[in-house]
Amino acid sequence: MKNPFKKKNKLYLSDKQPLTPLGVVGLGLTYLVLAIWVIAILWPLAQMIISAFNGKQEQYIMLNDNFEFSMEHFKYLFSETLYLTWVKNTLFISITTAIFTLIMVSFTGFAYSRYRFKGRKASLMAIMLIQTIPTFAGITAYFTMHSIISSIAPWFTRQLMLILIYSGGGIAGNTFILKGYIDSISSELDDAARIDGCSSMQVYRLIIMPIARPMLAIIALWSFIGPFMDYLLPRVLLTNPKSYTLAAGLFTLISDFRTLNQPAFAAGGLLTAVPIVTLFIVLQKQLVSGLASGSVKG
Repeated sequence: MKNPFKKKNKLYLSDKQPLTPLGVVGLGLTYLVLAIWVIAILWPLAQMIISAFNGKQEQYIMLNDNFEFSMEHFKYLFSETLYLTWVKNTLFISITTAIFTLIMVSFTGFAYSRYRFKGRKASLMAIMLIQTIPTFAGITAYFTMHSIISSIAPWFTRQLMLILIYSGGGIAGNTFILKGYIDSISSELDDAARIDGCSSMQVYRLIIMPIARPMLAIIALWSFIGPFMDYLLPRVLLTNPKSYTLAAGLFTLISDFRTLNQPAFAAGGLLTAVPIVTLFIVLQKQLVSGLASGSVKG
């Protein structure tokens, strides 16, 4: 006869069974693949940093050279190239793109989330389809648009055209993302604000935008990073070296024999990462909140 007072052993989901020999092999392979992946990422970064500070390298990066700490490649970058001009151009394009994208996306995301209007579903479907078209596919149309606009407004430069391309390309996808985030915010907050006498614009400004600030921070970061990472469009649209962005300008240090300097290119790539890493650190709290809180709102 079983003892009714005897406690039964309980199993919890956190309890793990001992690994079988096959499981040990699988775990070892997993760690091996992860180790190879880490080495594949960190090794080029380490070589870039070493080459940027190695004074024994001249035009080419030589991995077997002895290391001698020097800042001459950075001096070359600032004195013999248009690096500071490229930085200024990139910051102007990135900041303007981020601001313009944030303004447009905040309105469109709010409108698609909170209002029901004719053509809403069709336009949302169009937004999804737009993302399948590569930006570079419209290069001929971009040249035509710039020619038409610049003939009417001579101040409309190719850099401004680049800003419109980046902003226009980012509005569609970011609108869809922000709409999904705002959908997770309870509409009862809107109703309570309207009962208190708030207009639709006040609901947008005082209720929705403060709550959606983490997601807006993510959108701003994506919009800011885009011009730093893109090489193809600036290289095609910007014909004057003085108007180049960092990606297009630094590429001349490894593509043109007259200005070939691979260690200086490594130094420029290292400096290019500074504003992006700084922005990540500044927006760290907002980024984590935006990625984590969307699933628990409502």
